[in-house]
Amino acid sequence: MTTIDHRRGLFAVVGLAAAIGLAACGATGSGTEAPSAQVPTPAPATATPAAATAGPTPSPTTETTQVPTPSPTRDPNASPSDAPASAPADLGGFGYAPGDVLDYYVGEGFVCEDPKPSTQAAGYTQVRCLKAGEGDAPTAIVSLVVSDKGVTGDAFAGYVTPAGTKGPETKAAYEHLAGFLGAMLGTDAGTEAATWLAQNLGKEQAQTRVGEILVGTYPEDDAGGVGSYVELANQAFMDAPVP
Repeated sequence: MTTIDHRRGLFAVVGLAAAIGLAACGATGSGTEAPSAQVPTPAPATATPAAATAGPTPSPTTETTQVPTPSPTRDPNASPSDAPASAPADLGGFGYAPGDVLDYYVGEGFVCEDPKPSTQAAGYTQVRCLKAGEGDAPTAIVSLVVSDKGVTGDAFAGYVTPAGTKGPETKAAYEHLAGFLGAMLGTDAGTEAATWLAQNLGKEQAQTRVGEILVGTYPEDDAGGVGSYVELANQAFMDAPVP
């Protein structure tokens, strides 16, 4: 199976298409104890990953995992402004158009950086949004990488505390990351991915496939922070040439 790290060293974190033409976005995250398979309301953000040592790997419960999806300010199938018209079938295997996902996170208080060309895939642009915590509090991160046709190819979310700290609590990290899976994939696929995440959060580079989307999770403990990430990529992104 093609793996995401085929694109970069750990998980390829690449960007959102400049065609989205967003001026700003908002992002933040929160954390607490060990997560269950119950998926919280999606709250994607661009933050550093939650530390693998932050808590035990969550185990799914017997209850049905439910992933709520974002309530965008416009129709989920509508095209982002300044992007080419996009039909529901032209979402790259994801559940929502990139502009709607970003709108959702901005509404949740995330702040987006200026779009920039992807260094991993030619013809793609990245947008990263953060909801920063104060002091040693965790930062929630979300990022989308979009093609010049306005189709998402790669997306990642992180939940991290500053470098050298203990790292975020597992439950809080799970809530942010599982919510992002629902925001990117929709209810059914997001629930499947979140249940998988509950069993694999904290592992080194665990990967699976949900429909046509490659999904992975990995920890981080470096100058960028201490925490955990999830990443999603489609084959078009994986096959794109490096700039």
